[in-house]
Amino acid sequence: MGLFNWFTQEIAIDLGTANTLIIHNDEVVVNEPSIIALNRNNPKEVLAVGKRALMMHEKTHESIRTVRPLKDGVIADFNAAELMIRELIKLVYTKKPMFPPSWRMMICIPSSITEVEKRAVRDSAEQAGAKEVYLIHEPMAAALGIGIDVEEPVGNMIIDIGGGTTGITVIALAGIVCDQSIRIAGDYQ
Repeated sequence: MGLFNWFTQEIAIDLGTANTLIIHNDEVVVNEPSIIALNRNNPKEVLAVGKRALMMHEKTHESIRTVRPLKDGVIADFNAAELMIRELIKLVYTKKPMFPPSWRMMICIPSSITEVEKRAVRDSAEQAGAKEVYLIHEPMAAALGIGIDVEEPVGNMIIDIGGGTTGITVIALAGIVCDQSIRIAGDYQ
């Protein structure tokens, strides 16, 4: 372990259409709605993120806009997603550290995501300060999280109902055998 590895922190991020979770040191440290409030006159100026931005949603004047950067489980607004990830990562440490760490990130992605959408997630994380970015499919993370031995030659069906999509996946032999994503989920009206 080199000197620079000492300044590297590991976090896991579940970027969801409705909520974003950040896990650090085996504990959920951030559980906020996936929404950001920006200044219309200066789009790089973040006014609020998460719960505070949600309280502003549809109640703002013309110089403030609220954005939900994820739609149907994937990034719809690249710049807003990058700013949201950056601001949510700042919530991991309540006090500003003397030496800000570089981040090793594990990010959950839908199994039906395209290569372009994967690249958008990776680029957003790197722009937000990630040194290393690893992507894992949400059904595989869910299976590992509940203790299923994914390497067995037995099919296990995982149904992941999120805010924007519902994913139905069969996992066997450490891989995804088949999957189907339906764009109807918890936020459907």
